[in-house]
Amino acid sequence: MLIKLCDAVAKCLYYALVAMGLTLIVSVTLLVAARYVPFVPRWLWPLEIANWAMIWMVFIGASIAVRENKHFNVDLWMGKTPSRRVLLFLKLVYYVFVGFVTLTFVFFGYGFVVRWAWIQTSEVLTINMAFLYVSVPIAGLLWLLFLIEDCYREFVMPKSQAGEAR
Repeated sequence: MLIKLCDAVAKCLYYALVAMGLTLIVSVTLLVAARYVPFVPRWLWPLEIANWAMIWMVFIGASIAVRENKHFNVDLWMGKTPSRRVLLFLKLVYYVFVGFVTLTFVFFGYGFVVRWAWIQTSEVLTINMAFLYVSVPIAGLLWLLFLIEDCYREFVMPKSQAGEAR
């Protein structure tokens, strides 16, 4: 059940990432065309759309990276396999640190959205800035979901099923 939910969420995130990427490409193309092609109007809204798309892309991409364990790693053993206890200890350290960052994003991101973002409006589009800043706590919740999924795969799911599910 949890694996299927995470698969569905990840699939939606991939589509959202593609949509944000296309939005970014179109808005930046408009900005560049307006600079060099005389008949293209010089609008300000594509710049703000590009900023919003880039910020959402960062947090969506970070969520996908947490799920796929594709974030920064340091290989301390240079190809040698450490003992199972050392691997378990390192995995627990990973969960603690990523969990700490996740809860920080959720707690402080939510606090910022509630206290400050609701009273701000974007300059050009006049959209409430909460729609932009809510990307931080949403990313934290997604990280938490994918971290729970990883813990489930690591400690609860039988090894035979965990290999098939990846």
